[in-house]
Amino acid sequence: MRTALRHLVVIGAGLVTAMPVSAQAEPKPPAADVAIRKACAAAGGLETFTKLGTVGIACKSQEVTQDGQVTTTLKNLYFTAPGPVPGRMELPQSRVIAADDGSGGWAVVAGKVDQRPGTVYMVKRSLRRELFPLLLPFSLAWEDVAVTGVTAATVGNRPVWKLAVELPHTFFDTPQISTSWTVALDRTTFAVVQAESPFTDLGKGVTADGMLFRWNDPVKVGGVTFYTEQRVTGLDEVGREKSHSRIDRCQYHLVPADDAAKTFGNPIPPDQRPKPPAMQPPPAGPPATPQG
Repeated sequence: MRTALRHLVVIGAGLVTAMPVSAQAEPKPPAADVAIRKACAAAGGLETFTKLGTVGIACKSQEVTQDGQVTTTLKNLYFTAPGPVPGRMELPQSRVIAADDGSGGWAVVAGKVDQRPGTVYMVKRSLRRELFPLLLPFSLAWEDVAVTGVTAATVGNRPVWKLAVELPHTFFDTPQISTSWTVALDRTTFAVVQAESPFTDLGKGVTADGMLFRWNDPVKVGGVTFYTEQRVTGLDEVGREKSHSRIDRCQYHLVPADDAAKTFGNPIPPDQRPKPPAMQPPPAGPPATPQG
């Protein structure tokens, strides 16, 4: 928006206006595909990432709720680059093992088969929830992830490119996570600075905090940069940071090919696997009107 003129100087028949510094033109942002390519290059390169094979991630998460309660969660994640599937998730405290080898998900809870028909597709959505922020910027190149715009902005005093990211409504395993994100890249180095998922209001009094992701303590694995600390801060309905927070501390390792082959396969005998609901034919419509 142009600011009001503050100074007016008459020279002959012409008018010269003094423009404030804030009205100077912003730098031209790169195209979305260029921004993604440069961000991946800054983290080791997309080609290097996709050739990693299978990566194991052991995470310990400490969450502080809005009322000050502290909980600690352990989880083990596995994925074959570029992810999210083949992928596997283990929650030792809940005795949950879930995986998807690319042909459909399965889960075992406390030694019992999860018979819910939705498990076949919900495991992949759960893996996306865990891995999408953790694997930025590489997850921007996943199927169904669309970067719809790039704009110049600042985070603190740091010049960044802000990427507007749109995801399908079925991308995550819960509608409480927004599918409209912003990812900030350093304007010079293209390193990932932060990612933001806004507050959601599902109606009827159901809301969920937004999430602000930041990362610390980089580590190289197979030539690719990952982060051993992921900090997540809750956001209210106008984007202000809340006291609700989480710290994920993660360790990464490459899984030998022989072990990776056994990581994702469905161990449940075919006759015990959940059966998807039978498809019903559409209801018959009214009889056609004879044309005369």
